[in-house]
Amino acid sequence: MKQLATILTSIIAVLFFPVWAYSQASIRLSQPSRDQINVSNGKQFIAGRTCIGCRLTINNDTVQVYPTGAFAVKKELPQGKSTFVLTAYDTTGTAYTRTVTYYYNPAPAPRATATFRIDFIDISPKGNLELAAGDTIRVKMKGYPGAKATWFNGQPLTELPPAQSSGVPGYYVGYHVVTEDDSLLNGKINVTLSNGSNSTTLASPNRYRYMKQDKIFTGRTIDNMTYITSATEGDRLGPNKLGYLDKDVLLQIVGKEGDYYKVRLANRKNAYIPEGFLDTDIPQEGIPVSVISDARIWADDKYDYVQIALSDRMPYISTQQNNPGKIIIDVYGAYAEQRINNDVQNAREISQVTWGQPAPDVLRMTLSLKHNVWGYKMYYEGNKLTVRVKRIPQNLALNNMTIAIDPGHGGSNTGGSGLAGVVEKHMTLAISLMLKNAFEKEGAKVLITRTTDQFVNNEERLSFYRNVDPDLLLSIHFNSSSNPVDIFGTATYYRHPFCEPFSTAIHKRLLETGLSDFGNNGGFNFILNNPTEFPDVLVETLFLSNPGDEAAILDPEFQQLLIQKIVQGTKDYVQEVGR
Repeated sequence: MKQLATILTSIIAVLFFPVWAYSQASIRLSQPSRDQINVSNGKQFIAGRTCIGCRLTINNDTVQVYPTGAFAVKKELPQGKSTFVLTAYDTTGTAYTRTVTYYYNPAPAPRATATFRIDFIDISPKGNLELAAGDTIRVKMKGYPGAKATWFNGQPLTELPPAQSSGVPGYYVGYHVVTEDDSLLNGKINVTLSNGSNSTTLASPNRYRYMKQDKIFTGRTIDNMTYITSATEGDRLGPNKLGYLDKDVLLQIVGKEGDYYKVRLANRKNAYIPEGFLDTDIPQEGIPVSVISDARIWADDKYDYVQIALSDRMPYISTQQNNPGKIIIDVYGAYAEQRINNDVQNAREISQVTWGQPAPDVLRMTLSLKHNVWGYKMYYEGNKLTVRVKRIPQNLALNNMTIAIDPGHGGSNTGGSGLAGVVEKHMTLAISLMLKNAFEKEGAKVLITRTTDQFVNNEERLSFYRNVDPDLLLSIHFNSSSNPVDIFGTATYYRHPFCEPFSTAIHKRLLETGLSDFGNNGGFNFILNNPTEFPDVLVETLFLSNPGDEAAILDPEFQQLLIQKIVQGTKDYVQEVGR
């Protein structure tokens, strides 16, 4: 306890110093970034901090100043010049004035191209591509309306009617399905616009190459942290991950988009994998077909297992269902020739195993459970794919569990920040250490990613927790938005269906703190929401960017309430699972 108090004292000193540093009349702005600024959006925010206890006006209108000195207001600007005079008055009556001037010119509405030219072309998928027969590429071009547009091998493009292009003519679209006749494709693609007397051509910014069938090759995954994605682009957290594969899984490479290989999982199922995650310096061979004739189902003191033998290490993707609990695993490049063993007499959690063939080259294993999913791991032993199903611990209670706590960010990865100067990496550590202490008082064993302000790579965090296999994982973060006025509240995030009950239990309790509801959000692409080995939840406690939320988290009583609710939410989930 003494060590924890010392750590928290040092963290709090860092946290609160920016807030305590201003007692005389002052104004520091976070938005806008300059005192004179050109904008194309009429909705703007004036936000920052003044001295604690000071009064603030903007153009003589009083503005709310939070106990931290932070303030934030939203302004709807008229077109042209708008001037705002900010004045802070401290307790001695001293005034400090700062003037902000906006020049608002709305972005011009889209309009038709007035001269004969091509404004731009947009080809998707984006990036430099290696294409195989059956791939589809699409183009959208904007240019002079009413002309004739062609692209790939002289194929015509269709001009969209204005009703389908925001009322603006001159948008042309088309698509092409790659065939073996395109085998000479190697370079840029030209789009041409002509109207009889004039003609103009614009080349694509990227290059395209045809991958011949005899040039399609294979690669193997480099380790068990290799993930596959549904696309090469995604949200701010990257492409949507379909799952993680074990080491040495064999994949057929049928194309390339930018830095991603396109891999064929099955006849009608493709995925993508970062180029560096595949070892292609291997003996090249065809993809084998695995005929599954039997399965082994057994149990030990901690887990139930299902195992099938394959011709090679083939790729797989899994998902889950709740109420009743099910684990559904698709194994690509495999099929069942005859009835497979589904005797589960020795299993304790698995109640039934069924086998299906949703496609000729996709084997589906469905593991029905006695409870909702508590966690599972997929891995290879030689060429035998094993599914290890975690059982719910006996005498389920916090004092019989190992809980992982992940304080987000750290070191050079600072995370978000508040208007009063609170930095996310410090606050996540402070709250996580308090949470660790609270869980330990309940008798739980606690694992924590970091206890100091240090950088820990997200992949290292994921690998560590997948290896140590805790009962539960909570990742602690704070949200942030460029809108400091309208966006606030608490949120939880999960990815897999089996994690939804845990996330819901935490979220319900967080709302009891009085924070606004920013949602219990599923299918989230955060890296620590990806493991299937244990239930996990990302807790985005509140918005540091909102001055009201930021002021709340700086209140020691609120901090204790927050910790209490997270612990209680965890208890709720554990009690519900144990029924």
